[in-house]
Amino acid sequence: MAENKRRPKPTPEKSPKRRREYSLFNWLNKFFPLDKVFGEKLPGKEERVPVKYFYYFGWIVILLVIYERIGFQSEEYVRSSIKLKKEVEDLRAEYTSIQAEYEKSGKQSVVIEKVKPDGLEENLNPPKKIIIRKE
Repeated sequence: MAENKRRPKPTPEKSPKRRREYSLFNWLNKFFPLDKVFGEKLPGKEERVPVKYFYYFGWIVILLVIYERIGFQSEEYVRSSIKLKKEVEDLRAEYTSIQAEYEKSGKQSVVIEKVKPDGLEENLNPPKKIIIRKE
């Protein structure tokens, strides 16, 4: 007979999931006796922190480091912006003083004083218009 296609095939039973191994701390335990300080629940020593919580503590420490770094960068940004504002104010003041000197040096009285050593004098007579008549 042909196989019934409507009936599902039996599935093999799945083995129960294995608990997560904390490999980093198991590796560290080879070199440092972490179990003695931060052991799992041992009779009479239940107040110790289990190793499995170290990942959470590590995650919190990483977040705190990132938070501090962001705070430091923002303070550095504020310090640099204050420094740049002071520099802009100094440059603006310098620009204003140079512009005032330049405008002052273009006045007729200042120009006359500068050209006197060369032997040039100011013409005191007003200019005359020359008119040519066509007849």
